[in-house]
Amino acid sequence: MIRVLAHGTFDVLHYGHVRYLERAKNEGDYLIVYVTSDRLAREKGKNPYFNEDIRMKMIESLKVVDQVFLRDCEITSEMLQELRINKFVTTTDYFDYLKNDVKIIKINRTKNISSSKIKKELIKFSDL
Repeated sequence: MIRVLAHGTFDVLHYGHVRYLERAKNEGDYLIVYVTSDRLAREKGKNPYFNEDIRMKMIESLKVVDQVFLRDCEITSEMLQELRINKFVTTTDYFDYLKNDVKIIKINRTKNISSSKIKKELIKFSDL
């Protein structure tokens, strides 16, 4: 069984997230998703609209996702070993430090869609 790990904040769940997770699932048999905690998201300069419990429930509800965990720290080799991960799916070069521990699959983000963009548009709309 090929176990795949994907990760994200997943604030304001949208088509880009679904597409990312579908592509991650296509890399193996079992998809585990780390949802970034509220604390870690804020530390990284993000301000999630939905709290971590709601974001986890949204991701858990997707049929391509097999298991969800809250992530409150940087991803480590030990975490990958504990979950028996074969492939790690990401959208960034940031996690290259794990390349000796796991096969890293980089997936491009869906163009013209992001939680940040959606939130900006909603704020603009609410000001009318």
